[in-house]
Amino acid sequence: MNDLISKVISNNDLTRLIGDFSTDAAIDKAFVGYVFRLSYQECLIQTNDAFKVNVGGIPHNSFLIATGFNPQSFNAATSLDKEIILLRVLEPVALPQDADLVKTRIEHHQRRLETERLPGDGHDGLDPITAGELQWGGIRCRVIGTFYLDKKGQLRLGSDIENFMNNSRMRVYKPRGKSLEMIVNHINPEVVEKAKEEAKKAGFSEPPKPINIGTVRYTSTDRLHRGPAEEPVKVEIQPADFLARRTAVLGMTRTGKSNTVKTTVSAVAMVGLKSNIPIGQLIFDVNGEYANANHQDDGSSIAEVFGDHVQRYRAIDTPNFGDLRINFYEQPDIALGLLEQLSLETRGNAQDITTFLTSGLDEPDANEDRGGHIRWQRRRAAYFCVLNAAQYPAPKGFNVRFPVSQDVIDSVAPKLGPGFPSPVKQGNAQFYILDLTQATQWFKALREVNIATPIKSKSGSEWVDSSLSATLNVLSCQNSGGTYIRGFKQIQEYRDYHSVTRSGDVVKEILGHLYDGRIVILDLSAGPVSIRRTLSLRVAEAIFKRQFDALNSGATPMNIVLYVEEAHNLIGRKDDLQDTWPRIAKEGAKARIAFVYATQEPSSVHPNILANTENWFVTHLNNDDELRTLAKFYDFGDFTSSLKSAQDVGFARIKTLSAPFVIPTQINRFTPSEIIQEMKVAGLFSSAKDKK
Repeated sequence: MNDLISKVISNNDLTRLIGDFSTDAAIDKAFVGYVFRLSYQECLIQTNDAFKVNVGGIPHNSFLIATGFNPQSFNAATSLDKEIILLRVLEPVALPQDADLVKTRIEHHQRRLETERLPGDGHDGLDPITAGELQWGGIRCRVIGTFYLDKKGQLRLGSDIENFMNNSRMRVYKPRGKSLEMIVNHINPEVVEKAKEEAKKAGFSEPPKPINIGTVRYTSTDRLHRGPAEEPVKVEIQPADFLARRTAVLGMTRTGKSNTVKTTVSAVAMVGLKSNIPIGQLIFDVNGEYANANHQDDGSSIAEVFGDHVQRYRAIDTPNFGDLRINFYEQPDIALGLLEQLSLETRGNAQDITTFLTSGLDEPDANEDRGGHIRWQRRRAAYFCVLNAAQYPAPKGFNVRFPVSQDVIDSVAPKLGPGFPSPVKQGNAQFYILDLTQATQWFKALREVNIATPIKSKSGSEWVDSSLSATLNVLSCQNSGGTYIRGFKQIQEYRDYHSVTRSGDVVKEILGHLYDGRIVILDLSAGPVSIRRTLSLRVAEAIFKRQFDALNSGATPMNIVLYVEEAHNLIGRKDDLQDTWPRIAKEGAKARIAFVYATQEPSSVHPNILANTENWFVTHLNNDDELRTLAKFYDFGDFTSSLKSAQDVGFARIKTLSAPFVIPTQINRFTPSEIIQEMKVAGLFSSAKDKK
């Protein structure tokens, strides 16, 4: 009866961290050695080669656990012993007798015969007692924290230790299988409760289930700890960790950054679809690897897997892609602002072109500012003529419409040829409705007349105001004194930003897709390189403004996730934190903007952004400067040598918001067929294109 009670008491979450100790064989598969020194930061372990063989090796950076209680009789342990110290293997450490043992090995090798050039039996020529002595060694470990049961019997992990004994009775074990899975996926109760609250705020009826991101992997050489005899140990991450948080994906090219991002995008999309909660995801795809199928993804892509749930854009005309550009004729206010930004470094101090570009074409309210609205119509009409002169293709059948008074008509008429179209009367007003060639002829004639004798309006003011005058000079490539200026030629180089087929504001269109919960991919690999920064910034600014408008109005913004490749170009260490991209990275979380940035140069990212990043996925970095930057954060310093040497694709060291320590992980490969099958099982595949 007492044995039964002991077994029941011993079967708790704390003892399960050690594993199945029901037999001697089970103990042998976990036992590593003895603690011979423990402090608040490190633990020194005495181990034996035989123990290492039994546990399948002790890899660098692997997890070990140390405890002073007997898991078979937990009820007999003192309250002080009812805890487990979580350790990470760092390096070998010398035992006091090591010098003598090394001397013994050297002398033994010096006495070897020529026939002993190849390895012998298990003792390799030593007597059993000496061989046994030589098997002992030490291991230095980092103290990660302490597992214990709280007052409610819940398993908790503290990030330090409260006490250590000089005469330690602690034994050390290697967690494997289910025990290791419990350790790497542990989340403290208060974190679970907070995740529930965050899920409710985001509209989820219950917290999304964890995402299986990969399996535990300690080293590049994975013959033993991930061999056939070992059960793969899955690593899970919490979806809530990525919503309204910053995530860094760091590593050299071809080491799995893109695969990590694709896996994350798919997982977040599945969470939203399964929960019927819209989560908008926007990918700034610098290399086109998310929008297009490639051999790395079994000939498929995110766009093909999620089908109608994805909308793709490019800055050139491409079948099945939306146009990322704008129509300069349809959206003159946005186009003029874009031209003003693009020409900042090339236009110099040219006064007329500067006035033309900075006057703006935002439409005034016709009722509140009737005069301003009339002047706006004139300037807009002249702007269309400048575009035409700069060879920006106009939509088919495009006409220019602007109001004009009879006095101006009479003043300009002598400069026009016979048969020039007459204005159209609408009520008490007259309007010219002209094609671009006719409108250009009329405005050039107006300029010629006005320079000779300035035309006055009925109020006595200049009919051709300073903004319109500058526009006419740009159209004619002359200043008011008749001197040549570049004029419309100044903007000819930006024609690639214009799309004659685009209808409607692409930014509003993209926002619409995001707020419907779709994945939007901006394929920036095609089209002019200069478009990347400018058009991407327009989209980012609009998202930032809309999210914060919702927040400031008292509403709860929906979840938006932004993915940015080559992030050091957008949030560089010298960038102003008040610029849009740094503000998104620094402040976006307040308005539920999650920011996932990928780069191979963490040292080039703004230090403020790095310091506030909650989630980290790090693969291979080959530079000591980058590794020193990374080592400043969490316990990544333990992995410096491994990160520099191991170049295996997808071998990452992960630190997420919920996890209190770094977990070495082999990231799951982005496999479209598995995602499609998961969608079919969940009854969601109708939203994607069936691949047969």
